Amino acid sequence: MLCSLNIRDFVIVDKLDLEFSDGFTALTGETGAGKSILIDALQLLFGARSDPEVIRAGAQKSDLTACFTINDKIKSWLEERELTGVNGELVLRRTLDIKGRSRSWINGTPCSLSQLKELSHMLVVVHGQHAHQSLLRKGSQLEMLDAYSGLRPQVDAVRSVWTQWREAQKTLEEARERQAFNQAELERMKWFLEDMKELSPIKGEWARINEEHTRLSRYNDIIDSCQKAREALTEADYSALELVDSAISAIGDVSDVDAKLEKIYTQLNDAREIIDSASDDVEHYLDRTDFDEARFEELDQRINLYLELARKYHVEPDELYAEMQKVTEKAAEMEGLSDLTALFNKAHEAKTQYDQLASELSKERKKGALKMQKSITDVMQTLAMAGGSFEVAVTEAEAPSSVGIDHCEFLVAGHAGVPRRSLSKVASGGELARISLAIAVTDTMTATVDTLIFDEVDSGIGGAVAETVGRLLAQLGEHQQVLCVTHLPQVASCASHHFKIEKKAAAEGEAPISNVYPLSEDQRVREIARMLGGLTITQKTLDHAREMLRR
Repeated sequence: MLCSLNIRDFVIVDKLDLEFSDGFTALTGETGAGKSILIDALQLLFGARSDPEVIRAGAQKSDLTACFTINDKIKSWLEERELTGVNGELVLRRTLDIKGRSRSWINGTPCSLSQLKELSHMLVVVHGQHAHQSLLRKGSQLEMLDAYSGLRPQVDAVRSVWTQWREAQKTLEEARERQAFNQAELERMKWFLEDMKELSPIKGEWARINEEHTRLSRYNDIIDSCQKAREALTEADYSALELVDSAISAIGDVSDVDAKLEKIYTQLNDAREIIDSASDDVEHYLDRTDFDEARFEELDQRINLYLELARKYHVEPDELYAEMQKVTEKAAEMEGLSDLTALFNKAHEAKTQYDQLASELSKERKKGALKMQKSITDVMQTLAMAGGSFEVAVTEAEAPSSVGIDHCEFLVAGHAGVPRRSLSKVASGGELARISLAIAVTDTMTATVDTLIFDEVDSGIGGAVAETVGRLLAQLGEHQQVLCVTHLPQVASCASHHFKIEKKAAAEGEAPISNVYPLSEDQRVREIARMLGGLTITQKTLDHAREMLRR
């Protein structure tokens, strides 16, 4: 149940703190006073789309807070999400600044708008002033039947399977359309992979065999160069070793004369050792190096095969291994897509599941339709439609859809002796408004929430019917909290509590301000009289207002 509502800088409200009681509460005021501002504020708290235009002129942000008592279902929902408050209460808060930034909290913890919307379905049911217009919107009648019958979980299940079926069917159709192209592409890949079997490229192999092939291809040059080097180092007349020995001998004869010559003598001996060691290394290399003609031939053939396939498939030789891996994976994927039987089976399985769930949903809808039409017919008898009847016709839709296989149409007879016609063909606006109200009342009778809100749903009716509406709302108020924005004195006089919305003229250059306050018994008499008599309130009007309140 809604306990309190605090509004700061919202539309034409600067500051408002209201406390609500159980039972039936009427909200009244002159046209343009802002009677629906409270409803709009609650809708925003419940996750409705925000707009900086709702911030009061001259203010930087709107700040809205509502406090509710909660039942066990809401308590469990909060505990599951670690959003539990204190003292068994629920506090919702939302702010909106002039830059369009919106923030929301549940019991002081930041939350998402989707959480607010989910929570709102357990807190309130709101019937707007244009409900009779939405009755004629395509699909709305089926939605109302599902809501009345408590079938939303089943509808969600059907919608989920519908999505799976359509996606599987789309994949199957695309696979059929691409089958010829895919087959040609797959054949090309298979040819490539068949060629790759002969080569069987290994990661990094191209660089390695290139290096070995280059070395073997220049074997003779290597041997010749090594032999020349050994000869120049130690074997030839006037070899490097012999010349260094001569230098060592010459310096050795005089090294004791000058200490600097001793250093040169040492360096020459070091050079001799380096030359001698290098000559030994060259000889050792020549002894261990042998030309493997068979290996050279093998490498030559493999390199040629690399080059041939690289030219054939327009890639670099060192990219063949990576290309083979990529084509292998893609071919496996395409073979899966080309398996039309598997794709058909998947789509067929999803359709079978959809047909089953949609059929079960249809049966439940037809059961709910019988209960709904009886309840609405009963309420119609009290709304100046005695003898009238209401039918919820559930028929097979032209084609299956995300909401099942049913088409729902509301048929109505305004009074006895006339055939039921489609709701869209009801000519009288007042009649349509009364039927809309009958549906709203019936819907709230099955609602499991603690708070019901009616926003001028009594438009288009008056007189004795209006008094009946007031009594119906009072009856609902015995079991649930009912808030009703109304312009009818007959409805307002049936309320247990009465708030007046009043717009005050502001100083020159400033926006007007709307205020809401509870009415005392005397104030309530004057407000009912105003609603009855307009600008001029006479003693007779006041007496009439008192009489209405007494009744």
